[in-house]
Amino acid sequence: MQARMVILGIVVASINRKPLEHESEPALPEPRFCQALSMAGKPLGIHVYVFSEESLQPKSGQLYGYCYEQGRWAWQQVPLPDIIYDRCFFTEANQRTRCQSMLNRLSQKKPFLMLNGTLPAKLDVFDALKTDSLLAKHMPATIPYQSANQVKQMADRRIDGIVLKPSAGMQGRGILHIKRCPLSRATKVNGRTRQNRSFSMTFTEDSELEHWINRFINRSSYLLQPYLSLNDEDGKPFDVRTLMQKDHTGKWSLTGVVSRTGQAGSLTSNLHGGGDARPAAQLITAKFGKQKAERLLEQIHTISKQTAERLESKFGRFAELGLDYGIEPSGQIWLIEANSKPGRSSFRIISDLEAARLSIERPLLYARLLSRRLSPYFAANESTNGRHRLTRSDNQLRPFNVQEVHR
Repeated sequence: MQARMVILGIVVASINRKPLEHESEPALPEPRFCQALSMAGKPLGIHVYVFSEESLQPKSGQLYGYCYEQGRWAWQQVPLPDIIYDRCFFTEANQRTRCQSMLNRLSQKKPFLMLNGTLPAKLDVFDALKTDSLLAKHMPATIPYQSANQVKQMADRRIDGIVLKPSAGMQGRGILHIKRCPLSRATKVNGRTRQNRSFSMTFTEDSELEHWINRFINRSSYLLQPYLSLNDEDGKPFDVRTLMQKDHTGKWSLTGVVSRTGQAGSLTSNLHGGGDARPAAQLITAKFGKQKAERLLEQIHTISKQTAERLESKFGRFAELGLDYGIEPSGQIWLIEANSKPGRSSFRIISDLEAARLSIERPLLYARLLSRRLSPYFAANESTNGRHRLTRSDNQLRPFNVQEVHR
């Protein structure tokens, strides 16, 4: 019997359906990634399209989206999804509200499952991981920001300074390194603006510093961490990104590892901030030697698997996670960040074709595995972690069990 076609909808924050003058295509977010998913899905029996909150027609209840056909994106009516892949990067608060409202309406028309979960704020992630004895050794001390005076006092106690980062930020936007000069008592601030541009400032008066911090942070939620020496010999920051994904059996697998190097003097190494990608083994070997590099990479693999399992046990099912690590000159590994909407362009940049292929295929194969849980007789209750409540036909709810998808 021929397998049923799986319908996978990629939901994005917004779509500009009116192309610019020099373009013939709609302004889709992550167009290369969406195209790759669409093309790889067809031979796997998965129909892929891209849609946003504007796609569900309020009167007719019909859903429209962009399908990649014959080398171009076509706007058309699409079937309601079995699985939804959340690739929303919101720029406004009301976008999130409108998108959630649309998904709620969609779930009333047809049960669906979310492919991937969503992580809470960074401090919640940190608190969940630090209770694990293995992971606690790799978590930098982290506390919530309370006041500009708190920043000044902590900077006084740390020779290398402290880092202020948004608790829900992405791509290094809004991050600050604050360091006191012991002789002059001046304070130097290096950072990135909300638009991800680098800047550097020096304050000679504490009152000026406190006023500036209050204005910069405003009402945003921020975290405080010690500054870690995570630069190479040229003063360029570098980190190591692992992409952990569920495979076709629902088990966590390491898809690929890549290192990212930022510009000299920059605080971040992510590609959106002007960084570059290199094979992780190449960079770590050059820095630590072959034997130590092999041990470090093996350790990073172990930490990544433990982290994925820990986050899933705390915050519900995930399909993939991007994990960022810093390595100090001593070889101490620090888990810097976890991302539930990871990019994968680094693999293409370093020509790791196998990792690039798997990074596309694995979400599709996992979506096909999840789709088997949908039938007229059964649908899961996934209200945890923002997932939509789906009911059996007899309206009895069944709690979600992570292990169900691993059988």
